[in-house]
Amino acid sequence: MGYRHQSSINVNFLNNLCSTALVTVFLIGLLNKFPAPKITGSYVSRIIIYGLLAQLVAYGYSYVFKRVTIMQSIVLSKMTDLFIPLAIFLTMGYFNKSSYLISIVSTVIVVCYIIFKQRHSQMNVATLLKIFMVIGPLLIVQAALSPLLTKGVIRLVDLVYFTIATIYIRCIITIITFWVKHHGLKIKGVKINKQIFWIYGARAVLTILAQATYTLATSSPNSGIAWIFLNMTNLYSVIFGSVALKEKIHISDILLIICIFGLALISK
Repeated sequence: MGYRHQSSINVNFLNNLCSTALVTVFLIGLLNKFPAPKITGSYVSRIIIYGLLAQLVAYGYSYVFKRVTIMQSIVLSKMTDLFIPLAIFLTMGYFNKSSYLISIVSTVIVVCYIIFKQRHSQMNVATLLKIFMVIGPLLIVQAALSPLLTKGVIRLVDLVYFTIATIYIRCIITIITFWVKHHGLKIKGVKINKQIFWIYGARAVLTILAQATYTLATSSPNSGIAWIFLNMTNLYSVIFGSVALKEKIHISDILLIICIFGLALISK
């Protein structure tokens, strides 16, 4: 979106087409070894809602990344940790006091750390609050409904089928959105060369892996503890990006992640 000045709709459209193509190949092999789950109206409805929420969050993050830094986006994500366990309690009736305490403590630690680290950068609180009102509710609703929508999907193979179906739904949504914006399925002024092909191919693989691990992590009523780490994903990307680009790695970032993992282990 930044380097090639592409809109979030264009990027998501191409990304989900690639993801769907890859997952179709995987689905063919899966069907030869494991029977498909029983398709009911309830099952289809849950997948549609689940896929819609996942894609709305993807659009939400695209909105966030075009307006704030990666570190500031972590603050926005971590703020939802204060509300997610309460939202899960409303939908699933499950609440763990120790997990919620870790959510509060980890949020305070991460937010204070990033504010201190960004003290010399411009951080407009009003702008952050405005953006939070976009991504915050999306993440909270997604976290609250995910265990409910995946209820009964217990076996690993069932979760895989559910994930594959979710990717198909996301692809359909992005096709419709793209069509509404461009009145067709052609991106004007974009040449898909070898470099772009490999970029989208790699991103498609990561999308599938991310969706699969996300579905697995959030399918439990106790997923509040998982969101503590899911909402720090952008911090992991900073560290891995520094490794890939051979840039200086800040030990404090690594120590922060270790600290949060330690707190989570203590709570268990």
